[in-house]
Amino acid sequence: MKISVNWLKEFVEIASTPRQLKSDLTMIGLNTESVAAVGDDWVLDVEVTTNRPDCLNHYGVARELATLYRQPLKKVEVAVKESGAAAKDVVSIEISDPDLCARYCGRVVQNVKVGPSPDWLVKRLEAVGQRSINNVADATNYVLMELGHPLHAFDLSRLQQHKIIVRRAKPGEPLRTLDGTNHTLTRDNLVIADGTHSVALAGVMGGQESEISPSTRNVLLESAWFEPVSIRRTSKSQGFHTEASHRFERGADIEMAPVALDRTAALIQEIAGGETLRGMIDVYPQPQPRPDLRLVRSEITRILGAEIPAEEIERILRGLGFQPELAEGDSWRVSVPSFRVDVSREVDLVEEV
Repeated sequence: MKISVNWLKEFVEIASTPRQLKSDLTMIGLNTESVAAVGDDWVLDVEVTTNRPDCLNHYGVARELATLYRQPLKKVEVAVKESGAAAKDVVSIEISDPDLCARYCGRVVQNVKVGPSPDWLVKRLEAVGQRSINNVADATNYVLMELGHPLHAFDLSRLQQHKIIVRRAKPGEPLRTLDGTNHTLTRDNLVIADGTHSVALAGVMGGQESEISPSTRNVLLESAWFEPVSIRRTSKSQGFHTEASHRFERGADIEMAPVALDRTAALIQEIAGGETLRGMIDVYPQPQPRPDLRLVRSEITRILGAEIPAEEIERILRGLGFQPELAEGDSWRVSVPSFRVDVSREVDLVEEV
């Protein structure tokens, strides 16, 4: 993945040179193959292993660097200016197959003016290998690269009955995707449908019929969580590999869905105008709490072969987003953040230290 140094600096203070940064990232497990000057920026080519989807974005990499450099990580705080009617009165969202889609969030932005993106956004996307499309589509891609959560924008006027239904495809159901190819779907494929037919291949690519165009005025923004194995099978069977499927296949952060949605809505208002209707539609039938893990200090010493001060252990874990609390017997009870889908055992915590 291509990472912009200037973009990283929006979240963490970096005093190292780009080449030192390349070395530091490699040292902490994010193998960086190259670093190159791009205009007034430097771009790192970072190899992110399949078990670390949390680092497939600038904010995730900034979190690792903030912990390494002992610097604060700027929080993602977004305030969406809402007005007009309630979003739920304009569009409805239903999840028919919650085993494949655990959460689906939506926001409506009305009266946008679709056109070219500002130069700063175009340059930033191009620096990390993304092609500019239009200001609405670019906003979703920008937030994908920034926060790591895939989003999609629909032309609301093209959604029949102003309805979204997340369901398994009907056998033989047709769909023409944004790249202009026709697909025949199976029951193994999850789709986003409107009131009459499918309009997107969930977690992979949108449909051509509901794409954003220069005539679009009202937008429905999607931010969801899809089951990784399902997306992997669909991507393979339909011959796709997209930025969205790459992340959903590895395990997206289910708690980032509403944050990324608000960030995108605010960015669209900034660069395309319009008004965001009141309220987020958040269909989340079964919240997925993360289990706490027990971390014993003697186990850290046994595995690492070195004594690490308790204060340093806690600093590292907190910096990486974990929440350690002292427990009995010189141990910690550690709450694992939703974005760390790779951490499920005590030894995983030791590895982080």
